[in-house]
Amino acid sequence: MKSPAVRLLGRLLLTAAVLYVALGFAVVAVLSKPQRHFDPGQNPGQRGLTYQDVRFPSRGGDAQLAAWYVPHDSRRAALVMVHGKDGSRTNEQNHRNVEFLAALHQQGFALLAMDLRGHGQSSDARFSFGVHESRDVLGGVDYLTSQGYSRSQIGLHGVSMGAASVLLAAAQDPQVQAVIADCGYADFGRLMRREWHRRTHLPSVVMPAARLVARLWLGTDVLSVRPIDKVPQIKAQVLFTHAADDTLIAPSDSQEMAAQLPGSALWIQPKAQHAAGFDADPAAYTEHVAQFFAKTLHN
Repeated sequence: MKSPAVRLLGRLLLTAAVLYVALGFAVVAVLSKPQRHFDPGQNPGQRGLTYQDVRFPSRGGDAQLAAWYVPHDSRRAALVMVHGKDGSRTNEQNHRNVEFLAALHQQGFALLAMDLRGHGQSSDARFSFGVHESRDVLGGVDYLTSQGYSRSQIGLHGVSMGAASVLLAAAQDPQVQAVIADCGYADFGRLMRREWHRRTHLPSVVMPAARLVARLWLGTDVLSVRPIDKVPQIKAQVLFTHAADDTLIAPSDSQEMAAQLPGSALWIQPKAQHAAGFDADPAAYTEHVAQFFAKTLHN
């Protein structure tokens, strides 16, 4: 028969274990939920562009995605434009995304500016920090092919988490032609470990509980998301761009990924902040993006 002291110790240990897992659940519940930011007043029509509000499934059909399709008379090339964490097609580039889209359209590109799952006007979802979002990107590619574009005419442009998503999409689909990854992370786990205390206000000892809950609840260990491991599988032409003054994701992340993909290009943009390259220098940013896609996409 167990003594009262042993029973008390057992109850204390069980209570501690339950609280530990509960803390992990609370962290995952907060950090995996996207914040929706969508301003219907910010749309391509403000810039005199003809556009359509469209819906299409992710590749695999587990999410319904909202987007603007902005056709171009030239039919030369089309770009899938992908925002970052908690963003949308209306508020990327420091809320200047519509201006950026108009600048690219003026350069001759048709555009598909999409909301990733859980964001904007797309269907509900939790973050997977690129794993499932990459299939949203590929759903965008499939939509553009349904509009008559060949795979050699379609490019991907992603910012921050969107950069991770387009890289993972290109690694999955060898027919992706060209990719720009702007301010992307090489290793999300490394980023999260660095940001852990600031984001959660909890000691790092809670991190294993959060990883366990994420695996069981979301089916994904987000701390193991490492785009850098998938980069060598990419067959597309890739331009890694990064803001020189990025204080969230260091430019070295893009440098590390570029080093893993011989033949890729790298541009560290001076005096730019995280995910705001167009805002920092509209002319230079548009020029780099447009020139890369003009060189890599063709009929």
